[in-house]
Amino acid sequence: MTISNRQSSPDDAESSVEHTVLAIVREVLGRPGLTADQDFFDVGATSLAFVRVLAEVHRQMGVMVHPADLTEASARALAGHVTASASRSTVASRGA
Repeated sequence: MTISNRQSSPDDAESSVEHTVLAIVREVLGRPGLTADQDFFDVGATSLAFVRVLAEVHRQMGVMVHPADLTEASARALAGHVTASASRSTVASRGA
């Protein structure tokens, strides 16, 4: 579990990607007050629910994330991975 030194609020998303990912996580987990830094498993998510979150991110955002790619299970970490993956895809498509 990662401990953040800053206080999180329910609407603490720092980017549009983070906002979208946070909305997906809240919807799939049924946790409307979840903050961007909260670990999914600390609030009772199961591995199956985590995979459902990743599937919904793929469906809505077009980015495939493998569970093993994440070192922490928070909306902020997932959003960072989505952003990095999208950047790599953009660079790769430019080089093709």
